[in-house]
Amino acid sequence: MPVFAAALCLGPAMAESCSGCGCKGGPGYRGPSGRCVGYADIGRVCGSPPTSKCTAEGPNAGADEAAEHGVRASNSRFLSGRPARKNDAE
Repeated sequence: MPVFAAALCLGPAMAESCSGCGCKGGPGYRGPSGRCVGYADIGRVCGSPPTSKCTAEGPNAGADEAAEHGVRASNSRFLSGRPARKNDAE
């Protein structure tokens, strides 16, 4: 029973230990809209380097590379005339 009581006491503290962008595995940047940016959108939203348009809160390894790749992908779509996403074609 004491172990269960200790788990109940530590539960809220464990939940609060993960705060800010990047604590759950994302790249760790907050976009201009105020929301955390995921790896799939970091190049489009933040640019390269990601700190050019976004705020670093807990940057993770690979975030800079993902942003650079995202910018290159967006530029190639723009140059080819294809929409960046399905919804952009409507």
